[in-house]
Amino acid sequence: MSKENILRITLFVSVLAFNPVTAETFKPKTNIQTKTTTVKSSIANILHTRGLDEEVAEEIAHKAMSDEVSFVKMLDNLLQGCVQITQDEVMHYVSKEALFRKEVKLESYDYLVAMVSEIMKTSLDKVVLSELGNIAKRNRQLAV
Repeated sequence: MSKENILRITLFVSVLAFNPVTAETFKPKTNIQTKTTTVKSSIANILHTRGLDEEVAEEIAHKAMSDEVSFVKMLDNLLQGCVQITQDEVMHYVSKEALFRKEVKLESYDYLVAMVSEIMKTSLDKVVLSELGNIAKRNRQLAV
């Protein structure tokens, strides 16, 4: 075998070996960007179905998410940690808060308790309160 063939084979094998590694490195960033767009568009769609003009709804949805990446991560923490509520219920609540220009504080335990109790329309038991406490702690770390 000539030196050129060895070099070609080595290059080919290294591309095959490192391709999955580089693809996996870029995957989470794309996933967060997609979720950010989905959350924004979901809020805008809910506001639009409530009667707002489409452009105004998009503007309100954009203003509601001040730090988009951390908001999406906090929202994921909430949905994974508190299985009693769904993403649609949370999106409706967030869109209502955005409509009235209220700040959504997913890192605040008090805010999470108020939000979940309003969504569930019942008082919360100790298990749910404990879950919300853990979610608030994780979200505070993301907010910093």
